[in-house]
Amino acid sequence: MAISAPRRRRGTLPCRCAGTCYPSDGRQALSYFRSFFSAPGAAPLPPPSLQRRTDLLGVLSPHIDFRVSQRAYAHAFAPLVNAPEADVYLVLGVGHRSRLEWSIDDRDLRTPLGLALAEVEAVEWLRTQLSFPCHDSEAHQGEHSIEFPIVLLQALHAFRGDNRPVRFLPVLCGGLFEWVEQGKEPCRNSPFDELATSLHSLWKTYGKRMQLILSIDGCHMGPRFGHPFAITPILLEQTRRWEEQLWRTVEQRDLSAFFAHLGRERNIRFFDGVGALALLLRIAESRVRLKRTYHEQWFEEGDRSVVTFTSGLLQRSEGHPSDGAVT
Repeated sequence: MAISAPRRRRGTLPCRCAGTCYPSDGRQALSYFRSFFSAPGAAPLPPPSLQRRTDLLGVLSPHIDFRVSQRAYAHAFAPLVNAPEADVYLVLGVGHRSRLEWSIDDRDLRTPLGLALAEVEAVEWLRTQLSFPCHDSEAHQGEHSIEFPIVLLQALHAFRGDNRPVRFLPVLCGGLFEWVEQGKEPCRNSPFDELATSLHSLWKTYGKRMQLILSIDGCHMGPRFGHPFAITPILLEQTRRWEEQLWRTVEQRDLSAFFAHLGRERNIRFFDGVGALALLLRIAESRVRLKRTYHEQWFEEGDRSVVTFTSGLLQRSEGHPSDGAVT
């Protein structure tokens, strides 16, 4: 595939969560994000090293409110400090307000840490490859599953003295409800397959210049999310075991087992990373190995509800090229 020459930028989205979830002042925001890595139980921020780790292809990160768990973000993003510096980040988020199963956008994002640039040429190329609608402009306005990883990537750039703007390709993912209901992985020639095939080609073209960020949360259970039951210690333990089985299918890179597990309960636990994880498994196939590094159940006594989230590393599988190219 060929990426076209740079074109005129299409506009800028303002961040929505600055001033509430994190400071709206740039210096204060940097100080705030640096504090994540010294929070109790957090992964420390390693000093920049001349020895770059070459096994890291990206990270798994939550998009829960920063104020809920700084530890989870520290475990997700600390390893990127000594990873090869990516030119572009492919961000697979969740379309919380999207009317489409998949949505991509070509607008830049302005945060207190500066302007992050959308990879316009890649967005335009993707649109030429897909036969279905893939742009819901309203869905990307204020979408925190994109904003949170971008502003944290900007902070990491600042911590290691990288003055280049963060460049990103945002893909908002749905829940693939039709396939979850059937308990089967999406068939070939489906919109999912079209997108996964195109993203695979794109990732192969960029090679080590592109890193992948999965920005997802886990289960959402209890009255806050419309369930007619309160969360109890027994339900928390059952959910922990259910989620452990789901993550095991991802670690085994078994897309069929992933959907079979979701389909047994029709995703009644409202695990919101279905589309993004399915894309990862189809895009990467045997080339990427997931290593989970952190898991948390955020239980709120006030409404007896819970949200779960997980951090992790996307590492190159043994036997694949060490230069970062995905082939």
